[in-house]
Amino acid sequence: MNLNRTIAPEFKLPDKLSLPAVNNINMQNGLSLSVINTGDADVLRLSIVFDAGTRYQPQLLVASSTLNMLGEGTEKYKSNEIAELLDFYGASIDFDIDRDWACVTFYSLTRHFQKVMEIAEQIVKYATFPEKELDTYKQNQKQQLIIEREKVATTARETFISSLFGKTHHYGVFALPDDYDKLNGELLKDFHKKYYSSSNAFIVASGKISEKEIKIIADFFGKDEWGNNKKANPEQQEIITSPEKIIYIPKNNSVQSAIRVGKVLFNKKHNDYCGMVFFNTILGGYFGSRLMKNIREEKGYTYGIYSNIVCMRDSGYFSISAEVGNEYVKLTLEEIKNEILRLQQQKITKDELSLVKNYMTGDMLRSIDGAWKIADMYIDVRQIGLNFEYIEQIFNEILKITPNRILELANKYLNINTLTTVISGRY
Repeated sequence: MNLNRTIAPEFKLPDKLSLPAVNNINMQNGLSLSVINTGDADVLRLSIVFDAGTRYQPQLLVASSTLNMLGEGTEKYKSNEIAELLDFYGASIDFDIDRDWACVTFYSLTRHFQKVMEIAEQIVKYATFPEKELDTYKQNQKQQLIIEREKVATTARETFISSLFGKTHHYGVFALPDDYDKLNGELLKDFHKKYYSSSNAFIVASGKISEKEIKIIADFFGKDEWGNNKKANPEQQEIITSPEKIIYIPKNNSVQSAIRVGKVLFNKKHNDYCGMVFFNTILGGYFGSRLMKNIREEKGYTYGIYSNIVCMRDSGYFSISAEVGNEYVKLTLEEIKNEILRLQQQKITKDELSLVKNYMTGDMLRSIDGAWKIADMYIDVRQIGLNFEYIEQIFNEILKITPNRILELANKYLNINTLTTVISGRY
């Protein structure tokens, strides 16, 4: 076969997203196990996701400290023994928490899965939160938070989110360094007992998984009920957005200023979510976005500026973030306004529409490249009561979106007068 290499091959977007099947198993104790059997390597990952995010904590830092202290001692093992055993079996553990959820993830070689699950059971069910390890944790974390809160990016982010949701809302509250001094082992034990239970979790296993591994999971986590046999009941709180539309936090010694611009929006269940994700990508959601081209490449005001849509269980928000030289703050804010207005007044061209569709479909394909990424995507949608059909729906909507739809959404949700602006630094 003769190929003419001077002619580029025909480009065509994929017309569908191929996602693996999910085997949902309701175990004996009622705990849900979702199995994503994909991949050829003899490794697997087990994620246990709890309704135990920071919204449930009785005081600040209890939820994150409970999660991060799980591996610091159990009824059977001390912290150094846990670390040595995981290392010996070639396993690892990750902890992740947000406002709504806490997740413990174990990575294991297939041949050592039984042993790793024995350790996992101890960590998840029988953590003891020893005072010595807790004191060390509090001291280290307090110092890190002191350093973190000196950064303009941190103060801008916290002030911005608090202004959107309200300082006492579970999505808008933030801890101070001295809050670590108020922690004790009993608080962590009580939180663990209340929220780390078989009735308040779901499990996702991904990788090369056979019936043998499914049985091992069921033996350690799926037979008898464990923990407090109650499902968490998330309290609904009223969102009270600050009436202040421009908030300035002075940092007199700062070289740069951090900017946040945005508003309360919605989560993935909203009918306009996909369209707004597409709009966001055009505006500032990737390296070739309009904000990057204008403010970074053409003006040179910053090394990076991005926009994002963040989703939580009950709400979500849109934000634009950047760190700029102090002398460029006002100019940057003006250009942000201009780019939003352009998208409200002028339809996107077919070339730019095609470019963003190419980027977003490619990004979705990359997001399902590998067992761990697929599991992360599944967990993300499962947390708000959705499944892989939703991912396929998003993919199809990306392919079908039109310039008129983008213009409509820009005008519907991003009226300039409704946006909150936070500046931390000096200008």
